[in-house]
Amino acid sequence: MYETTWDDEDWPVSVGTMSGRARLRSVQALRRGQLAALRREIKTATIAARAGRPVITDLYALGIEPVKSHLRAQVYAESQRFTVGQRFSDPYGPADPTQRLGWQAMCQHVAGGFAHGIVVVGASDISGDLDEIEFTLRWAQEHGAFLDFVLAHLPAPSSGPLTCRGQR
Repeated sequence: MYETTWDDEDWPVSVGTMSGRARLRSVQALRRGQLAALRREIKTATIAARAGRPVITDLYALGIEPVKSHLRAQVYAESQRFTVGQRFSDPYGPADPTQRLGWQAMCQHVAGGFAHGIVVVGASDISGDLDEIEFTLRWAQEHGAFLDFVLAHLPAPSSGPLTCRGQR
C-alpha cells in the first residue's frame, strides 16, 4: 500500500505500511517500558532516602479544568501515603513543558526542596515526547524528587492491529 524505507539505523523513514507501524509501535512500547522501570527506580530511591519522613508531592495538571485532574492525583497520592503539597496547572501550553508558567512554578517549588515528588494523571500532562518524559524523570532525580503517574498502573493495550472502530 505505502512504501516504507529504512535509514542506516533501521528506523522507519515512512510508517505508511502496516509492518512499519507495527515496528514503530514495538519500539515505542519498549521505550515506554524502559521509562516505566526508570520511573519506579527513581521513586523507590527517593522514598527510601526520606527514611520514614513524610513524602510531599506536588500535583500538576494540564487542561482548562484542572480540578478533576488534581482530585484524581490527590486520591492517588494519598493512597500512596504521600502528603499533598501544592497544586499547579496550565490551561494549555506549548509541547515543551518548561515553557509553561505553571510547570515552571512547580519546578521551582521542587528544586527549592519543598516537594519530593510530582504526581500527574498521565504522561500527556507533561509531553507526548518520550525523550521529554525521560528528561523530566532525570531532572526530578537530580533534585531529589520523583515523577509519578496516576495512570501508570493501567495495563497497556494488546499489540494486535486496530480496526477502524478502535477494536482489536
